[in-house]
Amino acid sequence: MGRRALSPEEKKQRAQERSQKRHFQQLQQRQIEYQEDHLQYSTVRLVNKTNDIPFGLTTIQTIPPNLQANPPCVYEFPTSEESSSRNEQEDDSGIVRRGPDTTISLAVSTSSSATARAAEAVTSPSWILKPPPLSQTHRQTSVRDMDWTSILPVPSFPCSSNPGRLSLGDQNLPGVLFPQRTYSDSLPTFTQRHILEVDPSQGSQCKPAVSAISGFIFALRSQGVPSTDFFDNCGRMYDQVFRRFFSTTCDCPNVNENNEPVHTQSIQEITQHLQSFLPPFSEVFGERGSYNPSDYFHQWRSFLSDQPSRPLSFQKSQASLLQSHISVARQWDIDSIWLGAEGLQAIRPPNDFRLSFLPSPTLNLPSDQVIQPHGLKLAKTRHILLGVFNTQCVRFSVFLFFPDAPCDSNLNTSTIKNALSLERQKDFYDQIIIPAAYETLTGATLQEMPRTYEIAYTKSRSYQEKPSSGRWRAEDESRSFHLRYTIPAQNLTLFWQSIVRKANSATISTRSGDTVAYFKNPRLLFQCHDLKNTFGHESLQGTLNLFQEIVLQALDPEHLQIRSCWLDIGFRDHAVDPSSPASLGSELYTLLWKSQCHHRLHERLSQASPGSALNASHFQGFLLRDVGDYQCKTATNGTANSCLPKQAQPGIIRFKAYNCIKEQVSVMFSSYNLFGSGSLPLLALSEEMMKDLSSTREGNQAVPVTQINRTSLLKAWEANKRHVRAISDAKTSASYSLRKEMTFRLDTILVMWDHGYFDPKINPHVGRLLRNVSLEPGAREHYPFWVVLTSDINSLIFTQAARFIVPLDHLFQQASLGSNHSSPYLIIAFYTALMLCRLLINCLNAERHMSYDDWIWLSRWTIQNRLANRRSMKLERRGIGIEKSLELSGIPWIPQDSMDWYGGRLALKTLVHLYLPRSPLHASFIHQTNIQSFTANRVSVEYCLEQLVKKARIEFDRGHNRAGGELVEDVIRLAVEEISRAYHINMLSKMQTCWSRVRLDDGHNSPPTIHRLQQSQTEATAQISHIVTAQTIWEIYEEAWSVYTNSRPDSEPEGLPKELPCWKTTRKFLPPKDGWSEFLYRKCKGLWEMISGYAGTFDARFRGRIGNYILVIFNSDQSKEIGMNCISGSWYKLQPTFFRIQFWAPYFTPPKSNMGRSWGSIENDRCLNPHLPAASTSSAIHDDEFHSQGDDFQRLWAQFVLRRDNLY
Repeated sequence: MGRRALSPEEKKQRAQERSQKRHFQQLQQRQIEYQEDHLQYSTVRLVNKTNDIPFGLTTIQTIPPNLQANPPCVYEFPTSEESSSRNEQEDDSGIVRRGPDTTISLAVSTSSSATARAAEAVTSPSWILKPPPLSQTHRQTSVRDMDWTSILPVPSFPCSSNPGRLSLGDQNLPGVLFPQRTYSDSLPTFTQRHILEVDPSQGSQCKPAVSAISGFIFALRSQGVPSTDFFDNCGRMYDQVFRRFFSTTCDCPNVNENNEPVHTQSIQEITQHLQSFLPPFSEVFGERGSYNPSDYFHQWRSFLSDQPSRPLSFQKSQASLLQSHISVARQWDIDSIWLGAEGLQAIRPPNDFRLSFLPSPTLNLPSDQVIQPHGLKLAKTRHILLGVFNTQCVRFSVFLFFPDAPCDSNLNTSTIKNALSLERQKDFYDQIIIPAAYETLTGATLQEMPRTYEIAYTKSRSYQEKPSSGRWRAEDESRSFHLRYTIPAQNLTLFWQSIVRKANSATISTRSGDTVAYFKNPRLLFQCHDLKNTFGHESLQGTLNLFQEIVLQALDPEHLQIRSCWLDIGFRDHAVDPSSPASLGSELYTLLWKSQCHHRLHERLSQASPGSALNASHFQGFLLRDVGDYQCKTATNGTANSCLPKQAQPGIIRFKAYNCIKEQVSVMFSSYNLFGSGSLPLLALSEEMMKDLSSTREGNQAVPVTQINRTSLLKAWEANKRHVRAISDAKTSASYSLRKEMTFRLDTILVMWDHGYFDPKINPHVGRLLRNVSLEPGAREHYPFWVVLTSDINSLIFTQAARFIVPLDHLFQQASLGSNHSSPYLIIAFYTALMLCRLLINCLNAERHMSYDDWIWLSRWTIQNRLANRRSMKLERRGIGIEKSLELSGIPWIPQDSMDWYGGRLALKTLVHLYLPRSPLHASFIHQTNIQSFTANRVSVEYCLEQLVKKARIEFDRGHNRAGGELVEDVIRLAVEEISRAYHINMLSKMQTCWSRVRLDDGHNSPPTIHRLQQSQTEATAQISHIVTAQTIWEIYEEAWSVYTNSRPDSEPEGLPKELPCWKTTRKFLPPKDGWSEFLYRKCKGLWEMISGYAGTFDARFRGRIGNYILVIFNSDQSKEIGMNCISGSWYKLQPTFFRIQFWAPYFTPPKSNMGRSWGSIENDRCLNPHLPAASTSSAIHDDEFHSQGDDFQRLWAQFVLRRDNLY
C-alpha cells in the first residue's frame, strides 16, 4: 500500500512544527554563545496556541550585571508559519521574533542596552507585551515580584549533572535559585507568582516535588541567606553524615571482639543455664497464685549471684547461626518535623485548622528539645497547644509560644510548669482568641465556638454533671476533653493578624500591681512526630518526595521561617534473606548495636562538628554489656549555638542510634516503662508501714493526697506481669531493625535537594541499600551491629526479667501474709526490693546510667562536699558494685557477700554502708531521707521498745518485780516521748506545707522561710528535742504575719491581730489524729500486751503522762487532721489557709481539783500577778475571751510557758 497523501491542513501543521523545532534549536545555540555573560537562568515553555503542544524545556540567557536592579518582565510574542519560514530572526537580547500563531513566554531581566533592544523589539507589531494567561491546569503570572538578585554559591558536594534538568548542581552552569511551577489550583498568591513549566519528560511523579522545592527555595532566598559559604559548609558536613555516619561499617579498633576469651557462652547457653533454676514463663508471668515463689527461695544464689566462669559472647552467638552471610536492607524515613511559622496562613486550603480550647498541659513540649525555633528554648518558654491541622495523613500540632511571659529559668523536667495556668488561659481566651474569632470569622463558623472562657471550661468539665462521675465515660467518647473547632484556611490570615494585634496590646496585672505584656510577640511552631512509616522509602529521594507531596505542598513557604525548620531524617536497617530479600522464611533475625562502637561514633561526630559541644548519653541495652543505644545533643548555651535559626556556623544538633527491639516492651508517645512505677517496692512493707510511710513527707514537700494501699499496688504489679506474659507468649515475632537518625536543617536539605544531591544515580549512598554481611569472626569488614535470632534474644530478655520477678514475688508475698517479720526485717526487704525493681526495669529497656543508681552499680565513688566551707573536699560513697560482674560476665550478678541468702534480703553489714542518692522516679515519701527518718523514728524505736519489753517480761517471770517495774517505767517514758516527738514533727510539717501554699503579692511563687518554724522543726528532730508550746505557735504566727503584710503594698505595718493564732476551747482527751504518732501508739500498745498482766493496761499509764509532752494539737476529728475556721463573714474567711488553722491548748482548762479555788490561795500570788484580785477563782474560758485578754496572757506566757521542757 502507498503512503496516504497529506491534506493541506496537515502539511501546514507539520511545517509549523518543524519551524518551531528549528527555532528551538537556534535558541539553545544562542544560549551557548552568550554563556559567559550569563548570571541567571529561567525556564521557558514553547506553546502552540492552536493545540497547546509543549515543545520542551530550555534556558534563556539574561543580561549581565547591571540588569540586576531592574524588575524582570514576561514577554509573550506570536509567530506564524509565514514569518517562521521567511522572517525568522533573533536579536542580541535573546528574544526570538515569531509570527501570530505561536506564543513564547520568556521571563528575563532587562536593563542597560538589553533593555533598549528589548523595548525596541516590543514596539514592533510582531511583539506583544502582556501577562500570561491563567488556566485551570497551568497558572502563570508575571515575575515582576521575583527577586533575582540573591546568588548562592555552587556547593562543593556531589550534585546532578543531568543536562536535561536545570539544576544548581550543573557543573557548567552558574549556581542560582529559581522558581518553578506548582500544581495546585488553590494556591495562595505568593505561590502563583513563582510558576514556571516543567520538562514533561520527567514524568508526573516529579511534578509536585519540583514545584514545592522551588517555592521553598524562593522563600528561603527572600528571607536572607546566612552567609556566602554557609550552605557549602553545612552541605559538606551533611554529606559526611550521609557517607560515613550512616554507613553500615565501622572503623573502630574492635578491641573487645579481638580480645574475647576462648571459652564463652552463646545466648542460648546462658539462657538455658538460668532457666534451669527458674519456673516456666507461664508461671512467673502468670496470675497471682500460678506458682509459689517460696519454692524457689533456695535457688536465689544460683540465678542471682553464682557467676559462671564463661562470659556471654554475642560473637559466638552470631557465628553459631546456620547462615554464614545475611543481607541487610535499608529503609529511609523522616521521623519528626519542626516548622517555625510566621502565621497560621501558612496552612493552605483545604487543610483546615482546628482551634483547641483548654488543652491538657501534659501535651506541652518536654524539656529535652535542643532545637530553638525563632531562637526560643521551647521547654523554658510559656506555651499552649493552639490547635491541630492535617496534611493528608500527617497531623501537625500547633503550639503558640509567649517569649515575654515569665517562666522558671531552672525548669528542666516538667511540662506542667511551662504551661499557662487556668487564670492565664482565661485571659488568653477572653482577651485574644475569642474576640479574634468573632472579629474575623463568619456566623456559620462561630455557631459552635464558646463565647467565653467560662463556657469552654464548663463544657470541658461536663462529665461532673452526671452523678458519681469523676471523668469521661465510655459513652462520652464523642465529647472530647479538648474542645476543638474548625476554622477554614481562607480565614486564617485575618484570624492570625487579629490574634497578633490583640496579643501585643493585652496586658496582665501582677500581684505586685505591675502591668506586663504577657502575651506579646507570640510565636508559632508546627510539630509532628512518629512519621517513620509514613515517609518510609528505600531511597532518601523517595522519602523526600513523599515529604513534599504530603507536607510541603500543604504549606505556604512565604509564611514559614524556613531557617527555623528542622527534620529528623534517619533509616532503619533490617536483615533479609540473601536468596529472597522479601522474606526470611522461618528464621527471624534481630540487629543490635554494639555498645563499644558508639564511643568511636561519638568521637567522629565531635570531629565533624568542632563548633558544637556534643554531650553523649550511652544506654545499656537490656542489662547486656555488649548491646547499647547512643544519643548525643549539642550544648544549647553559649554564643556558638548551632540550634539557633540564624547561627552561621553549622553543626550537629542531635544524633541517635538505637535498637528497634525495644518497641516491643514500650508504649508510644510516653516515657512509660514496664515496672517503672517507683511505688512498687512498697509491696515489701506491711500494710501498716505502707500506710504510715505514705502519710509522711520529706523536706518541704507536701504530704501526698492519695494514700498508697496494697490493693492498688498489687493490681499494678499484676498488670505489668500480664504485659510481659502477652509479649513472651506471642505466637508471631518480627525481624527487629536498628536505627540511626539525625536532626537536619530544612533549609540546607532543600538546597542540597535542589542541587540534585539526593539523586541515587549520583550518590548511591542515599539510595537503595542491600548489603551482604558476613557473620563469621574475623571478617574483613567490621560492622557496628550484631545479628542474632529474634527468638534467642527474646528468651534471654524474658529470662533476665524472670530472675528478678521471682525474688520480688517472694518478698511481696511475705509482707502480705502478715507473718511475724519485724519492722526492721521489712525495712531491709524494702531496700532489697528497691534494688531488684531497678534491675528489672533495666533488663526490659535500654536505660542510661543515672547517678541515683550508683549505689547499685558502683562499689565506691566520690562526690563533692556541698558544705560551703568544705567544697574542696571529696566524700567517698559506697555501693553494691554490680557493674564489675557485668563487665566480666556480660550480664549482671549480685555479689555474694552483699546478700543475706538465708534471710532473703540485703546483708545488714552491706546496707549500713550504702549511700542511696535521691531518685526522681520515687514519690517524695519514698526518698532516702524520708525512709531514714521513718526508720529512725519508728523502726528503731520499735526495736528498742521490743527489747525493753522482753527484758521486763523476763524479770517479772523470774520474780524480780522491782527490776521489772523499773524497766516498765523506761518503756512507758520512751513510748510517751517518741509518740510526742512524732506528733510535734508532723504538726510542724503540716504548718510548713500550709505556709508553702500562701501566695504573696510581691510576684514570687513561694513565700520566704519562716525562721522560727524552721528552728522548731530542727529542735523537734534533735536527739534532745524541744516541746512545742503555745508560745512556739504564737512566735511562728507573729513572724509569718509580718512577712505576709510586708508583701502587700496596700497594708500598713501592724502587730499580730488578736485573731491569731486561732485557739479553740479545751476538750476531752482524744488521741491525736496523725499517722506518725498513731503508728507508734499502736506498736507500743501491741508490745505492752506481753507485760500487761504485771504492769496493768497501757492506756492507764499513757494518759497520765502524755499531757506533759503534747501541749498543743490541731483541732482535728476523725474526718480531718487539721481543722479550719471557715465561718462565713468572719475575719478568717478572707485569709490564707495558714492563718485559719485551729489549735487546742489543753492547759487552758485548770484541773478539776483547782476549780473554784481562789487566786489568793496560790503561793506567792502577789509576786506572780499583783493586779489580779485575791478572791478571783479559776474557770474555763472560751476562745473569744482568751483573745480579748491576749495581752494579759502574753505577759503570763513570758513567765510560765516560755520555759523549755526537754524530752529525755
